[in-house]
Amino acid sequence: MRPSKREQILETAVEMIDADGLDAVTYDSLSQATGVSKSGLIYHFPSRHELMLGVHRHLAEEWERELVDAAGAPAADVSPTARLRALVLSLSGSATRADLLVQLDAASHPDFENVWREVDRRWSPAPEDVGSDPAVDSAYLVLLAAEGLWLHDHAHLYSLTPEQRTSLTEAILGMIPEQGS
Repeated sequence: MRPSKREQILETAVEMIDADGLDAVTYDSLSQATGVSKSGLIYHFPSRHELMLGVHRHLAEEWERELVDAAGAPAADVSPTARLRALVLSLSGSATRADLLVQLDAASHPDFENVWREVDRRWSPAPEDVGSDPAVDSAYLVLLAAEGLWLHDHAHLYSLTPEQRTSLTEAILGMIPEQGS
């Protein structure tokens, strides 16, 4: 199925962020890159805030589709162990520059934060439960290890090979506590 004009705009915005950062996404640059007139962009995204909110939603929806694929079903239909396993598998690749920049941008506005918070609520161990139960602490440590793997290549001067990523992913999966399976 061919993506909608709105989806094409959002995908182009993500490509621009990946190449040149968040500030590269303007109505002018997006119009030039997509061939959509500025008034057409404004029809879909009446403000830059709405455009960036669209980018956050677009990436969060992509991530949730990946999580559902990894788990085999939506979060509500799988166990906490299956959700954690899906998180580890989805975070086993290296983050893109756009992923990182958009995640950092999420803290700039509550609307953006809420997009990601909703996905986290469905899939991640609850941070407010850390310290209340050793099994929760173990599950949260697994999440932190997976997030570290996802961030690794941007935080270090070298990238992991696919074989190293596979080895580390398997090690992290082996750390998943069995409770709630």
